[in-house]
Amino acid sequence: MEQNTDTATAPTQQFSISAFFERCAANWKWFLLSIVCCMAVGAAYILRSQPQYERSMSILIKEDGASGGVDFASALSSFGFGGGNTNVYNELIALTSPAVMQEVVLRLGLNINYVRKGLPHGTTLYGSDLPMTVTFNDLGMQKSGSFRIEVNPDGSARMFRFRRGTPKGVEKLDGEVMLKPGFTTARTPLGTITFTPNPKYDPSPADLELAQKKQTYIVAKSGLQSAIENYGTLLSGELTDKDSEVIDLSITDVSTERATDILETVVDVYNERYIDDKNKIAVATSKFIDDRLALIEKELGAVDSDISEFKSKTLVPDLEEAARQNLAGTHELDRTMLQTANELSMARFVRDYVTNPKNADAVIPMNTGAGNNQLEQQIGSYNQLLLTRNNLVASTSTANPLVKDYDNQLRGQREAITRALQTQVASLEAAMRNVEGAKGNLRSQLKSSPAQAKYLLSIERTQQVKQELYLYLLQKREENELNQTFTANNNRIITPPMGPIEPVAPKKKMVLAVSFLIGLMLPAASIYIRLTTDKKLRSRKELKHLSTPFIGEIPFIGRKKRLEAVKNAMGIKPKKKNQLERVEHRVQAGNRDMLNEAFRVVRGSIDFMMGKKEGGNIIMMTSFNPGSGKSFLCYNLAASFAIKGKRVCIIDCDLRHGSSSQYVGMPSKGLSNYLTGAVDDWKRLVVPVNEQEGMFVLPIGHRPPNPAELLDNGRIGTLLEEMQKDFDYIFLDCPPIDIVVDTQIIEKYVNHTIFVVRAGLFEKSAIAEIDTIFNSKRFSHMGIILNGTSEKDSSYGTYGSSYYAMQIDGE
Repeated sequence: MEQNTDTATAPTQQFSISAFFERCAANWKWFLLSIVCCMAVGAAYILRSQPQYERSMSILIKEDGASGGVDFASALSSFGFGGGNTNVYNELIALTSPAVMQEVVLRLGLNINYVRKGLPHGTTLYGSDLPMTVTFNDLGMQKSGSFRIEVNPDGSARMFRFRRGTPKGVEKLDGEVMLKPGFTTARTPLGTITFTPNPKYDPSPADLELAQKKQTYIVAKSGLQSAIENYGTLLSGELTDKDSEVIDLSITDVSTERATDILETVVDVYNERYIDDKNKIAVATSKFIDDRLALIEKELGAVDSDISEFKSKTLVPDLEEAARQNLAGTHELDRTMLQTANELSMARFVRDYVTNPKNADAVIPMNTGAGNNQLEQQIGSYNQLLLTRNNLVASTSTANPLVKDYDNQLRGQREAITRALQTQVASLEAAMRNVEGAKGNLRSQLKSSPAQAKYLLSIERTQQVKQELYLYLLQKREENELNQTFTANNNRIITPPMGPIEPVAPKKKMVLAVSFLIGLMLPAASIYIRLTTDKKLRSRKELKHLSTPFIGEIPFIGRKKRLEAVKNAMGIKPKKKNQLERVEHRVQAGNRDMLNEAFRVVRGSIDFMMGKKEGGNIIMMTSFNPGSGKSFLCYNLAASFAIKGKRVCIIDCDLRHGSSSQYVGMPSKGLSNYLTGAVDDWKRLVVPVNEQEGMFVLPIGHRPPNPAELLDNGRIGTLLEEMQKDFDYIFLDCPPIDIVVDTQIIEKYVNHTIFVVRAGLFEKSAIAEIDTIFNSKRFSHMGIILNGTSEKDSSYGTYGSSYYAMQIDGE
């Protein structure tokens, strides 16, 4: 018998690592089964999954030097100041944008997927593996549908299992379509479908062998937006490092050929869009020049008509020689006036174009010869920034903070260009006024010249100005056409699409490792949850803190139905909570199994608790809960003492149930008859136990309607006093305390009290109540027996089983 001297306190339910691992070790078979099942699922997943391959390529983004000058932001970034290369980040966004992927999907037909059924998994067909392509003529771009086609070796086919995507889900369509050899079109529940032989089809020997057998193919069309999102997710791009101008594009797909085509087409579409954006400047400039040419051509024609009409009307002779002599001193002045007039005209044209609200979002014509190189550089920088902003808007939206930042920069630059043009026009107008003033001085010197000569000279000068401007614009138009023709890409492919030969998914080792871990975690998690949520007392360790003497524990040994065992392991209570267990005689002389040895240990603890007193020991057995096994313990403990040669009697004091009376067949006369006075000789009521010599039972007899009153009439005390003379040990099988008053009535006649705690039934929260009862001395010489511990929770567990096995083998 053990007695814990620690202060009795309510136990705190804490998670014990050692208990967790002990429970795991005891349930190793469940771990093995879980690991095997999860590994089997992982292996099945590997077999059912198509291998996926990765293809990647590297692209170098060239620096755009169209704006001229020094890129101070890039220079500072190289020294670690400021952010990375914003231009490269913008190009990365453009490369992976949905707009680019949409064009790629349309060009390669990625919204239609072809799968050839087979074991252990189907095979996706694309490019050189695809015998023919399918066109859904009546399904819109955003609609989805699928069907299966079974192709026979003779070329005929059967279409079946038609499906159509709807907002509510997948709609099944009834019907089958039979196709003759050489089929090209078919009318189906999905509309007209066209079959076109694939010119890229290059069958392998394995494909030719399969063609001799009946093959089933799955053709599925997805919506355009769904395909864009799907392949946009598969495509990934990143910079080699934050200061690098190299972009790495990669994609993972079940078809290496399709992955390669996607990467190459993405770059092609991106280049086409880049060139188109660059040519927008040249196109706008050409349109501007064409408009100016048409206007000047009209004005030049009018001047030519005036000269011809003037000479015909006035018959003025050739004044070239006279003009050369009279205007020899003004040659330099005329050249200056001509240049200034050209620059002024172009500056006005550009200013009018910029200030026109219709051109607020258009690029500004450049290289127009307005006479200011700095202004040309500002216009070039503005156009480049505008194109970058438009590309970003196409990829994202106008709400992007980067777009708003570009808008602010564009607004400031346009205002600066407008002010510069105003200043340029004002400067050129002042220069013209100066030249005209000089010409006024010259006119005063030519008063003697004929009025006709002056008029003709003025018209010819105007003609010369218009002609020079016309030729100049023609030259600029040719330059713009050349720029448009020879616009180069802004990138260079460093590494073409390539990748490893081995598939990157499914990762067999990782899948099996994860399956193994899941197989370990499932039973471990179940055990952890059971340990942390179990409110029932399970083992002797949970009673260590009690100061109440611990007499011993009785392990559960016996047969159970499989369903009952599972319910007990899960902590599920039986439907009939008060259903009594069938009492069995388990303690036998010469038997050395685990249960018999446990009762012998308890018997020794009781003898130690009794001390040196010989005979007349009255021991009461009670509990908190019904079904704790009091009758079983009482009967077998009594048998254990009888085997020792003691005279033992069990008195069934539970007049309401009479569990112990079942051992002797529930006689009709017993304790109730003695308490009522119907029988005065108690010896006539005691029944010997046939299985064990020296062991007797006093049954309850008939069940009285007033058991508490009978027990409290004093005759029970007389009975026990007389029985002490004939028996060494008297065991009283009493009802649970605090449920009925019977136990409290009997308590004053007993020498010792054994409190039975049933593992798996007793609540942990009630453990502290045991010490409360003990410390209040409510019962005489109280001790605890833990009943029904499982093998994994009992101290008679693995080591005890091994010890008893060794004993048996030794025999």
